[in-house]
Amino acid sequence: MKLVHYFALLCAVVLVLSACGNDSAKTNANAAGENRTLSIKLAHVTNDQSAIHKGSIKFKELVEKESNGKMKVEVIPGGQLGSEKDLVESTKLGTVDITIPSAAVLSNFVPKVAVLTLPYVIKGSNEAEKYESLKKLSGSEVFKEIEKDTDAVGLKLFPEAVWWVGDRHVTTKDKPIKTLADLKGVKIRTPDAAAHTEPFKVLGANVTAMNITEVYYSLKTGALEAQENSINQIYTNKFHEVQKYVNLTGHMTQNELPVLNKQWWDGLSKDQQSIIEKAMFDAGVYMSDLQLKQNEEELKILQDNGMEVVETNLEEFKEVTKDLYKSFGNAIDEDFYNKIAESQ
Repeated sequence: MKLVHYFALLCAVVLVLSACGNDSAKTNANAAGENRTLSIKLAHVTNDQSAIHKGSIKFKELVEKESNGKMKVEVIPGGQLGSEKDLVESTKLGTVDITIPSAAVLSNFVPKVAVLTLPYVIKGSNEAEKYESLKKLSGSEVFKEIEKDTDAVGLKLFPEAVWWVGDRHVTTKDKPIKTLADLKGVKIRTPDAAAHTEPFKVLGANVTAMNITEVYYSLKTGALEAQENSINQIYTNKFHEVQKYVNLTGHMTQNELPVLNKQWWDGLSKDQQSIIEKAMFDAGVYMSDLQLKQNEEELKILQDNGMEVVETNLEEFKEVTKDLYKSFGNAIDEDFYNKIAESQ
């Protein structure tokens, strides 16, 4: 019996020492983690002249400065790691830490997000007014529903970090779009998201979803007749070389919604999270201000390069698309849609 008692006591001592050793190892590991440089991979699809890329570089600068170099951000532009849709998938999987998709593309994963992309849902008579409306909306209670749904699919969203892109317009090669009838049957490219494709189906166009990197060549060869994008993207992708008209349809007010891998985010320290969140907000302000200015300047440059600016009859477009939210089923009901309008 004494031998058994002695053996039990010995086992207890070993377990205690083992636990202490594990606690010590965890402490040492945490200390090592705090001292180790955190590498962050941010990927997006726009080219290196876009306001989105410049905003990404600003984010990198802010994070690295505020962390005293303990956090390093690698920015990978131009769709080098895939389309917007691919990058959201990669962020969910954790092979990319951060991506900056449009609200329309993110709505493939978080259907409620599509409400932000509906035709003429963001209020204002010009881009500056619409930007202010979007900022009010991003801080509203109804926006928290979008944030909650984003969490549920393994992504972290910063609701108040507004990355403004601006109104999207249709460009065409052979004819201006002055009325709704002018758009009927036109072969137009949109991004691969229902929020982009559905409005143009309702408007009567012949829609092809395509990665932006393929659009220039398709327009040049005639495989496409038209595309729709922000002024900045029209200019930086040199679509003025293969298109004649900028038709001011303003059918969608685009903003980007930076998202992170939720599991990765939850594993960061509070200080690291604070640095990233503040940098994402501040970089969004920088990017949005830059975008507003560029949209105005670059429309003039497009005209100087031979494009004609066409005023489109928007009342027809608004009337045809006013109930488009119904096509998104339970994700966007009438009550939610009305809350979005009221929160501006």
